[in-house]
Amino acid sequence: MSKVLITGATGFIGNHVTRLCLEQGDEVRVMVMPGEDRSPLSGMDVEFVEGNLLDPESLRKAVQGMEKLYHLAALFAVWTKDPDLHYKINVEGARHMMQAARAANLEKIVYTSSIAAIGTDGKGTPSTEETPFASWHFASEYIMSKYISHLEVKGMVKDGLPVTMVLPALPFGPGDRAPTPTGTMIIRTLKGQMKNYWDGGACPVDVRDVAAGHVLAMAKGRVGESYILGNSSTNMTNREFLQLIGRVAGVDNVATQEVSAAMMRRVAKMAEFFSKLTGRAPATTVKNSAYAMEHFYVDASKAVEELGLPQTPIETALQDSIDWFRANGYA
Repeated sequence: MSKVLITGATGFIGNHVTRLCLEQGDEVRVMVMPGEDRSPLSGMDVEFVEGNLLDPESLRKAVQGMEKLYHLAALFAVWTKDPDLHYKINVEGARHMMQAARAANLEKIVYTSSIAAIGTDGKGTPSTEETPFASWHFASEYIMSKYISHLEVKGMVKDGLPVTMVLPALPFGPGDRAPTPTGTMIIRTLKGQMKNYWDGGACPVDVRDVAAGHVLAMAKGRVGESYILGNSSTNMTNREFLQLIGRVAGVDNVATQEVSAAMMRRVAKMAEFFSKLTGRAPATTVKNSAYAMEHFYVDASKAVEELGLPQTPIETALQDSIDWFRANGYA
């Protein structure tokens, strides 16, 4: 049993990590923003502490008396009015959190990076933890912020930071309250609204496996190492994933019409244009659309072999996700 601090505990992955920590008997403190909705943690035996990643003093107070840290808090948005916000939270905020953890002499840290921090060869070859970043042409503010932050956190190891980095692939599953873009795809499929598909592919993975990967990384992960949290058997095209959702859910006529890359770009440009006129967030952007059309497959064998990362069959994970969305009125 350990005394652990979890940031981002109200989020999708963080909520599952919090549950696992409690199940194994950890004393859990969660850091929330002042005024943040705490309802996702309702019924959990956790201690709340208020903090802000841009307020180093609040972070020093948050880590006081703790032994371990899971740092999941980050900003993920298609668009923000302040283009620097991703850098402030994901880069500066992570730096402040790591500095506070090091000053408090924590035993171990698990930092949630992203597969956005590594590269792809553009040919569908599964990426590993060592694949060099090469996403310059579609690097959104989010992607660049996670790439820079990953490098910074990894660089702190030489200064004595006991951190292990985990890189989730494309998590989906029960408890996706927001919902995530992947969850939105599932919901729209359930509603019969996913007739179209686009080129590209990814590695969808059960969020519960991703959460387990965090806890396993804390217990077994080597300091300074990175671990992709994915499912190597579920690398698939966007069309394959959408049609699998349809089969599991019993929904016909899913992903039957391809949207060309040229059309995707035109739609994204129009969305950005109207966003500038209205000041409202666009449904997509040119860079996000380009990223969606990449075949971003991953090789999770390192995490499977070293950590014992679970590999839940995608059909099982999809059924649980579909059941949760239906039971909670999303579809």
